[in-house]
Amino acid sequence: MDGTSETNSLEVRWFGTGAPPGELDEWIAALGSVDTSTRTDSYLSPFGPSLNVKRRGGESIEVKRRLGELGRHDLAPGVAGNVEQWYKWSFPLDRAPDPTSADRTGLWLPIEKTRTLYALDGAEIGSLAGNVSGPTTAEVEVTEGRTVSETAWTCCLEVAGRPDDLESVFDAVAAELFGADFPVELEPDESFGYPEWLRRVTANTGPSPEILVPSNQ
Repeated sequence: MDGTSETNSLEVRWFGTGAPPGELDEWIAALGSVDTSTRTDSYLSPFGPSLNVKRRGGESIEVKRRLGELGRHDLAPGVAGNVEQWYKWSFPLDRAPDPTSADRTGLWLPIEKTRTLYALDGAEIGSLAGNVSGPTTAEVEVTEGRTVSETAWTCCLEVAGRPDDLESVFDAVAAELFGADFPVELEPDESFGYPEWLRRVTANTGPSPEILVPSNQ
């Protein structure tokens, strides 16, 4: 990564337990040229619904701030989710701790991820959404995440670009991706951002006693 970057995006994300459904893996593979990779990301607790701090592998620190909730969107029959707007800063790292090393603070949650990503190119975005005022990206992912205690999957559509373009591009891309041939149902009660999922899976965790002063243990 060459330098600090910023993105303004709309995203809808769903979570499920265990490995991704086979039909979902087959669906994303059929979209076109996909990239599948495995890495370990570490998330800083405590987790709130509107702020996310992540050490992305050994490459960067990412800070995401939720700018707003756009509410439930019915994207297709059997596919409904809660759309959120996020702003992200990425800061490259020259050096980073080994993500597999022990964390004596108890404040970082490592998640090993195997992610399959499909990124629409500019021509695809233009054909779906028409003219846009600036650079715009659209990506959909299916990811399996593994913590020490559990395995979960997530599916997400993220569209990034200028604010004036985001809603029209998001709606057009979502309609194309989650159309009549989408193979699984995705429900709004399973739809929330990473920080909310992290808050749920780490509800009973906290700082390691060894870093706290005695009166704070």
